[in-house]
Parts: sequence; structure tokens; C-alpha cells
Amino acid sequence: MRRLVVSEHARIERGYGAWQEQADHAYLDAHLYDRLRAFDRATRDAKERVFDWSDGFARTTQWVGVVQVPGAQVEILPKIDTLAEARPGQEAEDARYEARRNLLYMLSVGGDVPVRSRDVARLAVRKAPLSETLAAIFASRLQRELLRGPERAYQQLEDNLRSFKGKLLVARQAVHNAGHRERFFCRYDEYSDDTLMNRIFRASCRFLLEVTRTPGTQDVLRQCLLLLDGVTDAAIQDADFGRVQLNRQNERFEDVLRFSRLLLCGRTPTVQAGGTRTFSLLFDMNKVFERFVVAFLQRYVAPRLDDTVVVPHAGRHKRHLMESDGVGVLRLEPDVLVRGPGNQQLVMDTKWKLLRPSARGRGGVKESDLYQLYAYARRYGCDRSVLLYPFTAGLEPRDFDVLDAGGQRRERIAVRHVHLHRNLQLDAERTALADELEAILREEPHRAAGGGTALHVGGAA
Repeated sequence: MRRLVVSEHARIERGYGAWQEQADHAYLDAHLYDRLRAFDRATRDAKERVFDWSDGFARTTQWVGVVQVPGAQVEILPKIDTLAEARPGQEAEDARYEARRNLLYMLSVGGDVPVRSRDVARLAVRKAPLSETLAAIFASRLQRELLRGPERAYQQLEDNLRSFKGKLLVARQAVHNAGHRERFFCRYDEYSDDTLMNRIFRASCRFLLEVTRTPGTQDVLRQCLLLLDGVTDAAIQDADFGRVQLNRQNERFEDVLRFSRLLLCGRTPTVQAGGTRTFSLLFDMNKVFERFVVAFLQRYVAPRLDDTVVVPHAGRHKRHLMESDGVGVLRLEPDVLVRGPGNQQLVMDTKWKLLRPSARGRGGVKESDLYQLYAYARRYGCDRSVLLYPFTAGLEPRDFDVLDAGGQRRERIAVRHVHLHRNLQLDAERTALADELEAILREEPHRAAGGGTALHVGGAA
């Protein structure tokens, strides 16, 4: 199987290349390229496609993960870390391992994969593709929970029985048992592990058994199937996930269930000629970065600050920018709302984009993003709002001061960056990242006289 490892926004050309494959430029044989294009177009809407297709070449977009078609597997890694391939003295394989490891860490902190962040280093094998690592993570976590006991619940069943149980279905009794007085067509409840959740897990295990090539992972998946031996094999649809009811007894399976949905829905695998499994397992880096920043702030930064709460998507504090006839218009949902002492607030929006260093103008910041942050600042009464980007070499913090009708400086929109190209498995590196984010929250807006109140987070400066 032809295997490509590329970065976001890399160019994949249809044909053959005489030079060594790079993270941002690769070649794919014509028939494999055509299969990849057909799969992407058949399984995704135009706005959600993994590749931007042009005449003779394609570019990866913001999606990272794995796409596999018969004869080819394309692994897409975050651009931030694959830039490390240019570092002197570092092998390409080491840079890819670093990118996979950091991506897995971000996914684990943000809740996208069912693994504890401290276990990522153990599960991320140096040369294993991302798909194999994700399969191992799922299998290991599901096995651990199933050994504690699979979900069991009362299931409502209907059957033609030799002994009476539950409620007699009179109409069906008359149809089926008119000549069999010894039988009873009944509806009854039975305490069983043949639940919808367990059927989803069984389908996920069977799917991954056809995808993974790692013997150890295959063994764990087979053990999970044995632990689910009494569960019915079923074809799972996206609507089935909405029917699963989480409660105190089964909530420990929630993150495994969420990962199963990623496996089975929206990217439905198909079997091509020869029995080769076609599938994709992908993550939108815009969402990954957003969820990671929110979770990291909650876990490592907010505890340092007195009376400070980090609220994703503004929680219950969503507001409308406008109103018409008593009805709200243009609902605002900032990625992060930070509430400090006395209900002082700061809004933050995360942007997974590589800005180009520039000393003048907007410095690569989109006009729409500045308008959006201006609306957040005015509606939430914030002196300062933050656009947060991943750091790349040459970038400097940038401030945009909003002017009032008299030309006086009012609210400030701050463009800030965080260093993500680091080994986030190390305590020292996580502490350094927490320090960067804390410093961003503590910044003063340096407002002119007559302005509002800044967010002063608690704790020692």
C-alpha cells in the first residue's frame, strides 16, 4: 500500500515525482489519486471535503487524520509540528512522531479521544501511523471499561413463548396462536447486556478489526468482542447515537461512545473490490485547537487565578448583538469567555492559522475576525478581547485599538500567540504553556481615560 505522510495545506500531485517526498509536497499515482478524489467527493459535502481539488493536483485543508482508499493511505498531520522537519539535525520520522504525539495530546485534553493525556506517550509508537495509534487507544479504553462490566439495562422484548411472561398481546395472540393454546405472545422486560450502546461498541470493534494491522490491537479488539458475546451484531446509523441515554451507571462509557460515533458516522466505510476497507478518521484542527485551549485553560490556568472561571462558547451567557421586534438577532458565541472577580469579562477566539509576519496593517488577520471580536467586546462590555493563534517564527503580539466618534481609543483587540511546537508530555513544557496563557489573561488593556473596567484576574501577579 502506498503511504503518504503530509501536512495541512500540502500539495498532492497526480503522477510521479523524481524527488524525495516532503511534508508540503507529494505525488500520488494517477489511479490512486483518482480513487482518493472519488472517495472524498462521494462521502462529503463540498464545504466539508478533506481536499481542495484542482486540475492535476489537490491540497489538504484544515482536516488532520487518516484517509484510506484501496492501495493508498494518506496521513495528514498538523502544519505547526511538521514545520519542524526543517530543523537542522532532526530526522523527518522524528518530526512526524513529534507531530502525532502532540496532536494526540491535544485530542486527549480536548476530549476528542478516549485516553488520559498522561498515557499518550505510552500509546504513541514512534513509527506507527495515526490510525493504528487511535485504534489502540480505543481498544485499550473499551477493554478496561468492559472488564469492569458492560452496560446492562432492561430491554423491552416481544416473543411467542411457551410460558406466560409480562403482558399478553391479545391481537397478536389471536393471529399467531389460535391453534396453539400452549403458547403466549407476550411483551416483557429482560435485564440484558444486549443494549444499543453495546451494539455500537461491537460494530466499532468489528470495523477496526478490518482496518488495523497491529497484532496487539487486534487481540484486544477480539477480547472486547468476547466480552460482548451476548450482544447482537447490528448496522449502526447516526440516529442511533441520539437514542443512547446516558446515566450514572453508564456515563463512564461516554468518551468511548463519542469516539465510536467518529468511527461509524459521517464517514461510513465501504468495502471496495478485493475486500479492501476504505475509510477516513479525521479531525478539524480549528475545533481541535479551540477545545484544547478551553480545556487547558480550565485545567492548568484557571486554578492559578482567584475567582476566575473559563466558560466554553459563553455557556449560559450567550447574547444577541441586535434585536428586532423583541426577537434577538445575530447570536454571539465566543470560543472562550473568561469571567473574573466582580463579573468582569474577557472574550477569546481561537484561530488555527499561520499568520505571516508583518509590521504594518492587519498582519494577516482577517477583517471578518476583527469585526467579530469588536462585536464581542462591545456586547460583553470587555475592554479587551483576544484573538489567539499558534506561534510561528517572526510573529510579534499586535494590538488594535477601537476608535470612537471623536477618535479616542476605546476597546482593544489583542492578537496573541501560543507556542505549541513543544513536547507537551513534559511537565516543564506544560507549565511554560500555562505561563503564556496566564500572562495573556493578566494583560492590562492600557485604555485611555473614560473607558470601562478591565478584567483583573486574581492571584499573585
